[in-house]
Amino acid sequence: MSVFYSSVRFLLCWSLFSATETICFCPDSFILLSEWFDLLLPLPLCLSAGTLVVNVAQTFYQAEENHHITLEWTFTPKTLSSSNIYILCQQITDQRASRLFHLHEGVEVSESQDEQFSGRVQFDKDVLREGRLRLDVSRLRTEDSGLYLCEVNTESGSSSDKCRLSVTVIHQITCQTEPNQAEEGGDVSLQCRLDPSVDLRKETLEFTRADLNREDDVVHLYRHEKDQTDPQMDQYRDRTTLIHEDLIRGIISLNISSLTLTDSGLYTCYVPGLADSCTMNVTVVRKDQDNRTNTTIIEPEKPGAEKMDVGAIVGGVHGALIGLGLILIGVLVKLGIIKNRCGTDQQVAADRSQTEELNPAGNGLINVISEA
Repeated sequence: MSVFYSSVRFLLCWSLFSATETICFCPDSFILLSEWFDLLLPLPLCLSAGTLVVNVAQTFYQAEENHHITLEWTFTPKTLSSSNIYILCQQITDQRASRLFHLHEGVEVSESQDEQFSGRVQFDKDVLREGRLRLDVSRLRTEDSGLYLCEVNTESGSSSDKCRLSVTVIHQITCQTEPNQAEEGGDVSLQCRLDPSVDLRKETLEFTRADLNREDDVVHLYRHEKDQTDPQMDQYRDRTTLIHEDLIRGIISLNISSLTLTDSGLYTCYVPGLADSCTMNVTVVRKDQDNRTNTTIIEPEKPGAEKMDVGAIVGGVHGALIGLGLILIGVLVKLGIIKNRCGTDQQVAADRSQTEELNPAGNGLINVISEA
């Protein structure tokens, strides 16, 4: 029997019986035909005229990695009993054919499923009797991309249709998290990278000012593998450099030189082909402001300042001592004057007493003079 199957692998076998007008045929798939015979062996090789028609819902599907997709086929006429349905769906690539789904007499045969799809395919049983085959494939991988062929066999015949699935990788652009602060007149490097990394040399890359709210906000444009200067803002001409060597590693690095205070603001890195972007903030500070800040925070007090403080203290002490000396001298002088005055008064009293003793008669005259 296997020899017979091998001999008719790529042939359609038609045999017409005039009495019954019944057509006997082999499955019409040209891929792994001998495998079809093994899978569909319980199905009679002689069926009534092949009126079954299978159509795919859409010929091309596209989805992102780690997402899910629903592949759908329809077949007419509808089957009377699900036990009469035999379905085999496979992924066809250049390397091999991988079994996606197998239904035998209306029962799913998960054991025959390829390991690549194990646990990731859900079969909708409810819509099968409506003539619809729906397969939901979850946690998509890039290797799921390829051609998918489904063949349906019922009591009405056998037919197949195919679709193509493309699974794309999700790339995310992330900007550097370190603050972008630079001095006026200096340089700054803006960097963003793609995860997972991919060669960006053929992509369009844009750096724009997100805070200017104007149409001509292009800081730097890379397109058709070249730097484009025409759309660039005048204030950035001849001051931006894109590092082309980094693009092959999925890194976008833009250097801006001769910074001015007007360069401060928000910068957006955008890759149109991936529909993703990120934004960075740049702050340009004056040189003198930056130096004062550094001196205040980092540098210790200068030795000259300490000498000035010591001199002020010594000068203050000297001044205080001189003041105390002057006060002391003043006290001493005052004490001397008081002492001299006391001595003078005592001398006058003594002289007066002596005069009275020598001239008692003159006391009256003296008194008269004193009273006068």
